Amino acid sequence: MNHKYKKIIGMSVASVCMAVSVSANAGNYSIGTVFGKDHAVSTMSVDFSERVKDYTGGDIKVRVRYGSPFGDVYQIGKQVANGQRKIDVVTVSSDIDPRLTIGYMGGLVYNYEQAEELYGPDGGFMKLLNDIGMESGYKYLAWAPTGFGGIAFRDEGPSEIPSPKRYKTRSAPYKSMINRYAGLGFDPVPMAYSETYTALQTGAIDAKGATPPEEAYQVFADVMDEYVHTRDYFEGIIGIAVNLDWYQNALTDEQRAALDLAGKEATANIWKDAKEREDAFLDKLRAADVKVTTFSDEEYKAISDLVKEHEWPEIEKLVGSAMMDRIRDMAY
Repeated sequence: MNHKYKKIIGMSVASVCMAVSVSANAGNYSIGTVFGKDHAVSTMSVDFSERVKDYTGGDIKVRVRYGSPFGDVYQIGKQVANGQRKIDVVTVSSDIDPRLTIGYMGGLVYNYEQAEELYGPDGGFMKLLNDIGMESGYKYLAWAPTGFGGIAFRDEGPSEIPSPKRYKTRSAPYKSMINRYAGLGFDPVPMAYSETYTALQTGAIDAKGATPPEEAYQVFADVMDEYVHTRDYFEGIIGIAVNLDWYQNALTDEQRAALDLAGKEATANIWKDAKEREDAFLDKLRAADVKVTTFSDEEYKAISDLVKEHEWPEIEKLVGSAMMDRIRDMAY
């Protein structure tokens, strides 16, 4: 009898069962970050991957792939929720639950201290989104702050909000967001994201709303002359999620704890320089000869109040009074 076989025979029944259990739950998984290597979501994903390997002793490995190798991020969210994929980078999708539209709602925060309270590793708003997501079959483990939204203008934009001129401004096809931009003085144009670059380039629209500085610089800088940083909403809801059934029933307690810890630490880590990263992209826009317009704290508060007035009634219709009360309690 060879040495290796004698070693296996010598294992206790309990040890063999444990080994089989770990093997069954272990695995190699690939996730697509949606963005390039330098994006905050990609940085967070790599950090998460390294921590998962470390905390599970290599039983679970997550390979990070860049761009969208597995399809549209909204579709991937549905696939994670229904179990086609066990883990991947997702964003909230109204196709999963109409209430998840609130992931892109505005008027919650208007500075970074507030944003971390709601969107950070212990963020109250992220907990709310996770509560909704878990009802639909998935759970966020980690997420990255993409930054406060602004508006990318093909030519010159307004110097005040509400805008005295009704620029044709691309909006996602959510009634709540359409109401937001109308309330800020713009003429909202619902449009698929894939059509936006060409529409801005050709002048079919004057501007693109819901655009954090990082996206403005990396995607639209060559077809825009001005960036108005309205801070009308905060984008911090793109992250790594797991299928809830797989997470609850296929993993051990130790593996779930390891994934949770890896996610929380990766989220906290990417939040450390969130404001500095946003400021750096504003500087990059300026260096690319894009005019950047910002506002005072008082003006940002006024913009946030305008968003509450015009967008939130539609949000309440969507989520109901009880959840809306929860949102109001956490908002600034």
